[in-house]
Amino acid sequence: MEVQIKARGLPAAKTLRNHASRRIRTALGRFGHAVQSVTVRLSDINGPRGGADKLCRIVIQMKNRSLVMEELGDDMRRVIDRLTERVQYNVARQMDRLARVNRQMLLMPEPELVPIKA
Repeated sequence: MEVQIKARGLPAAKTLRNHASRRIRTALGRFGHAVQSVTVRLSDINGPRGGADKLCRIVIQMKNRSLVMEELGDDMRRVIDRLTERVQYNVARQMDRLARVNRQMLLMPEPELVPIKA
């Protein structure tokens, strides 16, 4: 699983990148076989003015689909924590859905082939 983290306009960007990397790897570690890449973008929308303007956007590229999720708040560490929890839940849900479809496909009886008479 390839993880890319981009931070712009944030003080202590290095520590935030390390925190995001640790949280993503912990949240998605068990799905490493299905997740191809993860891109995390951390940004401060309003700059130094403050407020709930810290944005974290995560794009997860899986083998058969991609997920895009965002979270906004006033403390970037908490924003990262909340979003990684949501990401873990949603990827687990997608994997469960995929497994359910695969089980249904295995349980479906094969159609009988009837020869066509000319």
